[in-house]
Amino acid sequence: MHELCMSMKMTTSSTTLIQDLYARMLLTRLVDECAWHLHTQGHIQFVASCRGHEAAQVASALCIAVGKDFTLPYYRDLGVVLTIGMTPHEVLRTYLHLSSTEPCSGSQPPLLHWGYHKHNMVTGPAPVATQILHAAGIAFACKLRKTDAVTVAYCDDSATAEADFLEGVRFAALHQLPMIIICEQDCPANPLSSPSPLRQISSLELPEGLTIQQVDGSDFLAVYEAMSAAMAHARTGRGPLLLELFVTRSLPPSSSEKDAELSELEADPLLRCVEYMRRNGLWDEAWAHQLQDRLATEVASALQDALRESSPDIQSA
Repeated sequence: MHELCMSMKMTTSSTTLIQDLYARMLLTRLVDECAWHLHTQGHIQFVASCRGHEAAQVASALCIAVGKDFTLPYYRDLGVVLTIGMTPHEVLRTYLHLSSTEPCSGSQPPLLHWGYHKHNMVTGPAPVATQILHAAGIAFACKLRKTDAVTVAYCDDSATAEADFLEGVRFAALHQLPMIIICEQDCPANPLSSPSPLRQISSLELPEGLTIQQVDGSDFLAVYEAMSAAMAHARTGRGPLLLELFVTRSLPPSSSEKDAELSELEADPLLRCVEYMRRNGLWDEAWAHQLQDRLATEVASALQDALRESSPDIQSA
Protein backbone atom coordinates (compact mmCIF):
# COMPACT_ATOMS: atom_id res chain seq x y z
CA MET A 1 0.00 0.00 0.00
CA HIS A 2 1.07 3.58 -0.64
CA GLU A 3 3.54 4.73 2.05
CA LEU A 4 1.64 7.98 2.55
CA CYS A 5 -1.47 6.01 3.45
CA MET A 6 0.35 4.00 6.08
CA SER A 7 1.50 7.20 7.78
CA MET A 8 -2.05 8.24 8.66
CA LYS A 9 -2.58 8.07 12.41
CA MET A 10 -5.63 6.20 13.58
CA THR A 11 -7.66 8.94 15.23
CA THR A 12 -11.42 9.10 15.72
CA SER A 13 -11.75 11.47 12.79
CA SER A 14 -9.64 9.32 10.44
CA THR A 15 -11.54 6.19 11.48
CA THR A 16 -14.82 7.93 10.67
CA LEU A 17 -13.40 9.07 7.33
CA ILE A 18 -12.30 5.57 6.35
CA GLN A 19 -15.67 4.08 7.31
CA ASP A 20 -17.41 6.83 5.32
CA LEU A 21 -15.22 6.15 2.29
CA TYR A 22 -15.97 2.44 2.48
CA ALA A 23 -19.71 3.05 2.84
CA ARG A 24 -19.76 5.37 -0.18
CA MET A 25 -17.74 2.91 -2.28
CA LEU A 26 -20.08 0.09 -1.27
CA LEU A 27 -23.12 2.17 -2.20
CA THR A 28 -21.54 2.91 -5.58
CA ARG A 29 -20.90 -0.81 -6.15
CA LEU A 30 -24.50 -1.72 -5.24
CA VAL A 31 -26.04 0.93 -7.49
CA ASP A 32 -23.70 -0.06 -10.31
CA GLU A 33 -24.73 -3.72 -9.98
CA CYS A 34 -28.40 -2.70 -9.88
CA ALA A 35 -28.02 -0.68 -13.09
CA TRP A 36 -26.17 -3.55 -14.74
CA HIS A 37 -28.96 -5.94 -13.75
CA LEU A 38 -31.50 -3.60 -15.38
CA HIS A 39 -29.36 -3.60 -18.51
CA THR A 40 -29.04 -7.40 -18.69
CA GLN A 41 -32.81 -7.69 -18.21
CA GLY A 42 -33.37 -5.32 -21.13
CA HIS A 43 -34.93 -2.50 -19.10
CA ILE A 44 -32.20 0.00 -19.99
CA GLN A 45 -30.16 0.18 -23.17
CA PHE A 46 -26.84 1.40 -21.89
CA VAL A 47 -24.75 1.23 -18.74
CA ALA A 48 -21.08 2.08 -18.32
CA SER A 49 -19.97 0.16 -15.26
CA CYS A 50 -17.63 1.92 -12.85
CA ARG A 51 -16.59 -1.33 -11.15
CA GLY A 52 -12.94 -0.91 -10.22
CA HIS A 53 -13.19 2.90 -10.27
CA GLU A 54 -14.91 3.27 -6.87
CA ALA A 55 -11.87 4.45 -4.91
CA ALA A 56 -10.74 6.85 -7.62
CA GLN A 57 -14.19 8.40 -7.91
CA VAL A 58 -15.42 8.45 -4.33
CA ALA A 59 -12.17 9.41 -2.60
CA SER A 60 -11.55 12.27 -5.02
CA ALA A 61 -15.13 13.59 -5.02
CA LEU A 62 -15.23 13.56 -1.21
CA CYS A 63 -12.63 16.36 -1.27
CA ILE A 64 -14.86 18.64 -3.36
CA ALA A 65 -16.73 21.40 -1.51
CA VAL A 66 -20.28 20.66 -2.65
CA GLY A 67 -22.17 23.79 -3.71
CA LYS A 68 -18.97 25.84 -3.82
CA ASP A 69 -16.68 24.03 -6.22
CA PHE A 70 -17.70 22.95 -9.72
CA THR A 71 -17.68 19.33 -10.88
CA LEU A 72 -17.75 18.08 -14.48
CA PRO A 73 -18.03 14.28 -14.49
CA TYR A 74 -17.91 11.98 -17.47
CA TYR A 75 -20.42 9.25 -18.25
CA ARG A 76 -18.75 6.50 -16.16
CA ASP A 77 -18.53 8.60 -12.98
CA LEU A 78 -21.30 7.00 -10.93
CA GLY A 79 -19.21 7.21 -7.76
CA VAL A 80 -18.65 10.92 -8.31
CA VAL A 81 -22.31 11.81 -8.80
CA LEU A 82 -23.41 9.77 -5.77
CA THR A 83 -20.74 11.41 -3.60
CA ILE A 84 -21.64 14.89 -4.82
CA GLY A 85 -25.22 14.32 -3.72
CA MET A 86 -27.37 12.48 -6.26
CA THR A 87 -29.46 9.78 -4.59
CA PRO A 88 -29.70 6.17 -5.82
CA HIS A 89 -33.30 6.93 -6.80
CA GLU A 90 -32.24 9.91 -8.93
CA VAL A 91 -29.48 7.85 -10.55
CA LEU A 92 -31.72 4.90 -11.43
CA ARG A 93 -34.46 7.23 -12.62
CA THR A 94 -31.90 8.86 -14.91
CA TYR A 95 -30.98 5.48 -16.41
CA LEU A 96 -34.62 4.53 -16.99
CA HIS A 97 -35.60 7.94 -18.35
CA LEU A 98 -32.68 7.95 -20.79
CA SER A 99 -33.65 4.57 -22.19
CA SER A 100 -37.30 5.54 -22.57
CA THR A 101 -36.63 8.87 -24.33
CA GLU A 102 -33.47 8.18 -26.36
CA PRO A 103 -33.75 4.82 -28.15
CA CYS A 104 -30.58 3.30 -29.47
CA SER A 105 -29.80 3.76 -33.13
CA GLY A 106 -27.28 1.49 -34.76
CA SER A 107 -24.20 0.78 -32.68
CA GLN A 108 -24.16 4.09 -30.82
CA PRO A 109 -26.01 3.80 -27.48
CA PRO A 110 -27.02 6.98 -25.63
CA LEU A 111 -24.49 8.21 -23.10
CA LEU A 112 -25.33 9.41 -19.62
CA HIS A 113 -25.19 13.17 -19.22
CA TRP A 114 -24.87 13.51 -15.46
CA GLY A 115 -25.93 16.86 -14.07
CA TYR A 116 -26.92 18.17 -10.64
CA HIS A 117 -27.04 21.92 -10.91
CA LYS A 118 -28.00 22.64 -7.30
CA HIS A 119 -24.66 21.14 -6.28
CA ASN A 120 -22.66 22.79 -9.09
CA MET A 121 -22.31 19.56 -11.05
CA VAL A 122 -22.33 20.56 -14.70
CA THR A 123 -24.09 18.36 -17.24
CA GLY A 124 -21.56 16.73 -19.52
CA PRO A 125 -21.66 16.81 -23.33
CA ALA A 126 -21.64 13.80 -25.64
CA PRO A 127 -18.33 14.55 -27.47
CA VAL A 128 -15.39 13.11 -25.58
CA ALA A 129 -13.10 15.62 -23.77
CA THR A 130 -15.14 18.76 -24.41
CA GLN A 131 -15.88 18.94 -20.67
CA ILE A 132 -12.20 19.84 -20.19
CA LEU A 133 -12.72 23.00 -22.24
CA HIS A 134 -15.91 23.82 -20.32
CA ALA A 135 -14.09 23.31 -17.03
CA ALA A 136 -11.31 25.67 -18.10
CA GLY A 137 -13.90 28.33 -18.93
CA ILE A 138 -15.60 27.94 -15.55
CA ALA A 139 -12.27 28.06 -13.74
CA PHE A 140 -11.33 31.21 -15.67
CA ALA A 141 -14.60 32.85 -14.59
CA CYS A 142 -13.93 31.85 -10.96
CA LYS A 143 -10.49 33.43 -11.15
CA LEU A 144 -11.86 36.66 -12.66
CA ARG A 145 -14.45 36.84 -9.87
CA LYS A 146 -11.65 36.32 -7.30
CA THR A 147 -13.41 33.38 -5.63
CA ASP A 148 -11.56 30.41 -4.18
CA ALA A 149 -13.77 27.85 -5.93
CA VAL A 150 -12.02 24.97 -7.69
CA THR A 151 -13.26 23.34 -10.89
CA VAL A 152 -12.78 19.57 -11.16
CA ALA A 153 -13.12 17.83 -14.52
CA TYR A 154 -13.13 14.05 -14.89
CA CYS A 155 -12.27 12.02 -17.98
CA ASP A 156 -10.85 8.66 -19.00
CA ASP A 157 -7.82 7.70 -21.04
CA SER A 158 -9.70 8.02 -24.34
CA ALA A 159 -10.11 11.76 -23.76
CA THR A 160 -6.37 12.41 -23.75
CA ALA A 161 -6.19 11.65 -27.46
CA GLU A 162 -8.60 14.50 -28.28
CA ALA A 163 -7.55 18.03 -29.23
CA ASP A 164 -10.06 19.47 -26.76
CA PHE A 165 -8.18 17.85 -23.90
CA LEU A 166 -4.88 19.52 -24.81
CA GLU A 167 -6.48 22.89 -25.52
CA GLY A 168 -8.27 22.91 -22.18
CA VAL A 169 -5.11 21.91 -20.31
CA ARG A 170 -2.99 24.51 -22.12
CA PHE A 171 -5.49 27.28 -21.39
CA ALA A 172 -5.60 26.29 -17.73
CA ALA A 173 -1.81 26.25 -17.48
CA LEU A 174 -1.39 29.55 -19.34
CA HIS A 175 -3.75 31.38 -16.99
CA GLN A 176 -2.83 29.36 -13.89
CA LEU A 177 -6.46 28.46 -13.27
CA PRO A 178 -7.89 26.82 -10.13
CA MET A 179 -8.63 23.60 -11.97
CA ILE A 180 -8.02 19.87 -11.44
CA ILE A 181 -8.23 17.33 -14.26
CA ILE A 182 -8.70 13.73 -13.14
CA CYS A 183 -7.94 11.06 -15.72
CA GLU A 184 -9.16 7.59 -14.76
CA GLN A 185 -6.66 5.47 -16.63
CA ASP A 186 -7.84 1.88 -17.14
CA CYS A 187 -4.96 -0.58 -16.80
CA PRO A 188 -4.78 -4.38 -16.57
CA ALA A 189 -2.13 -4.01 -13.88
CA ASN A 190 -0.83 -1.23 -11.66
CA PRO A 191 1.64 0.70 -13.89
CA LEU A 192 3.18 2.35 -10.84
CA SER A 193 4.75 -1.00 -9.93
CA SER A 194 5.47 -2.29 -13.46
CA PRO A 195 5.91 -0.75 -16.93
CA SER A 196 2.73 -0.34 -18.94
CA PRO A 197 2.07 0.72 -22.53
CA LEU A 198 -1.04 2.59 -21.35
CA ARG A 199 0.78 5.64 -20.04
CA GLN A 200 -0.70 7.88 -22.71
CA ILE A 201 -0.44 11.11 -20.75
CA SER A 202 3.32 10.81 -20.33
CA SER A 203 3.66 10.82 -24.13
CA LEU A 204 1.74 14.08 -24.57
CA GLU A 205 3.33 17.49 -24.98
CA LEU A 206 1.87 19.02 -21.84
CA PRO A 207 2.46 22.69 -21.04
CA GLU A 208 4.63 24.19 -18.34
CA GLY A 209 2.70 25.42 -15.34
CA LEU A 210 0.73 22.17 -15.04
CA THR A 211 1.42 19.97 -12.04
CA ILE A 212 1.14 16.26 -12.87
CA GLN A 213 0.84 13.39 -10.42
CA GLN A 214 0.30 9.66 -10.93
CA VAL A 215 -1.65 7.78 -8.25
CA ASP A 216 -2.75 4.21 -7.67
CA GLY A 217 -6.46 4.71 -8.22
CA SER A 218 -7.40 1.51 -6.37
CA ASP A 219 -5.84 2.83 -3.15
CA PHE A 220 -8.59 4.89 -1.52
CA LEU A 221 -6.30 6.69 0.91
CA ALA A 222 -3.67 7.47 -1.72
CA VAL A 223 -6.39 9.04 -3.87
CA TYR A 224 -7.92 10.95 -0.96
CA GLU A 225 -4.60 12.39 0.20
CA ALA A 226 -3.48 13.28 -3.34
CA MET A 227 -6.80 14.97 -4.06
CA SER A 228 -6.80 16.84 -0.74
CA ALA A 229 -3.37 18.24 -1.53
CA ALA A 230 -4.44 19.05 -5.10
CA MET A 231 -7.51 20.96 -3.91
CA ALA A 232 -5.39 23.03 -1.51
CA HIS A 233 -2.88 23.68 -4.32
CA ALA A 234 -5.54 24.89 -6.75
CA ARG A 235 -7.59 26.78 -4.17
CA THR A 236 -4.61 28.88 -3.09
CA GLY A 237 -3.86 30.08 -6.63
CA ARG A 238 -0.93 27.81 -7.47
CA GLY A 239 -2.33 26.68 -10.80
CA PRO A 240 -3.94 23.59 -12.36
CA LEU A 241 -3.17 19.96 -11.67
CA LEU A 242 -3.54 16.73 -13.61
CA LEU A 243 -4.08 13.61 -11.53
CA GLU A 244 -3.66 10.37 -13.45
CA LEU A 245 -5.44 7.67 -11.44
CA PHE A 246 -4.65 4.11 -12.52
CA VAL A 247 -7.57 1.71 -12.08
CA THR A 248 -8.46 -1.82 -13.17
CA ARG A 249 -11.92 -1.84 -14.68
CA SER A 250 -14.13 -4.90 -14.82
CA LEU A 251 -17.78 -5.90 -15.14
CA PRO A 252 -20.17 -7.26 -12.52
CA PRO A 253 -19.72 -10.99 -11.71
CA SER A 254 -22.74 -12.16 -13.68
CA SER A 255 -21.53 -10.49 -16.84
CA SER A 256 -17.95 -11.62 -17.25
CA GLU A 257 -15.76 -14.59 -16.45
CA LYS A 258 -12.90 -12.14 -16.07
CA ASP A 259 -14.38 -10.77 -12.89
CA ALA A 260 -12.13 -13.07 -10.89
CA GLU A 261 -9.26 -10.79 -11.85
CA LEU A 262 -10.90 -7.89 -10.02
CA SER A 263 -11.35 -10.03 -6.92
CA GLU A 264 -7.61 -9.86 -6.37
CA LEU A 265 -6.67 -7.61 -3.49
CA GLU A 266 -4.58 -5.18 -5.51
CA ALA A 267 -7.29 -4.58 -8.11
CA ASP A 268 -10.56 -4.33 -6.19
CA PRO A 269 -10.88 -1.04 -4.25
CA LEU A 270 -13.43 -2.45 -1.82
CA LEU A 271 -11.31 -5.49 -0.96
CA ARG A 272 -8.27 -3.27 -0.45
CA CYS A 273 -10.29 -1.05 1.86
CA VAL A 274 -11.53 -4.04 3.87
CA GLU A 275 -7.99 -5.40 4.13
CA TYR A 276 -6.69 -2.03 5.32
CA MET A 277 -9.43 -1.79 7.95
CA ARG A 278 -8.74 -5.33 9.18
CA ARG A 279 -5.02 -4.66 9.40
CA ASN A 280 -5.58 -1.50 11.44
CA GLY A 281 -8.25 -2.88 13.74
CA LEU A 282 -11.09 -0.86 12.19
CA TRP A 283 -13.15 -3.70 10.73
CA ASP A 284 -16.29 -4.69 12.60
CA GLU A 285 -18.30 -7.60 11.18
CA ALA A 286 -21.56 -6.51 12.83
CA TRP A 287 -21.16 -2.97 11.50
CA ALA A 288 -20.30 -4.28 8.02
CA HIS A 289 -23.37 -6.54 7.88
CA GLN A 290 -25.67 -3.75 9.09
CA LEU A 291 -24.19 -1.38 6.50
CA GLN A 292 -24.60 -3.93 3.70
CA ASP A 293 -28.22 -4.59 4.67
CA ARG A 294 -29.08 -0.90 5.02
CA LEU A 295 -27.56 0.13 1.70
CA ALA A 296 -29.00 -2.87 -0.15
CA THR A 297 -32.46 -1.99 1.20
CA GLU A 298 -31.98 1.65 0.18
CA VAL A 299 -31.01 0.70 -3.37
CA ALA A 300 -33.87 -1.81 -3.70
CA SER A 301 -36.36 0.80 -2.51
CA ALA A 302 -34.88 3.38 -4.90
CA LEU A 303 -35.26 0.92 -7.77
CA GLN A 304 -38.91 0.24 -6.99
CA ASP A 305 -39.66 3.96 -6.82
CA ALA A 306 -37.84 4.60 -10.10
CA LEU A 307 -39.71 1.76 -11.82
CA ARG A 308 -43.06 3.10 -10.61
CA GLU A 309 -42.24 6.48 -12.15
CA SER A 310 -41.05 4.99 -15.42
CA SER A 311 -43.06 4.02 -18.49
CA PRO A 312 -45.83 1.38 -18.13
CA ASP A 313 -43.99 -1.17 -20.24
CA ILE A 314 -40.99 -1.10 -17.90
CA GLN A 315 -43.20 -1.27 -14.81
CA SER A 316 -44.90 -4.41 -16.07
CA ALA A 317 -41.63 -6.08 -17.08
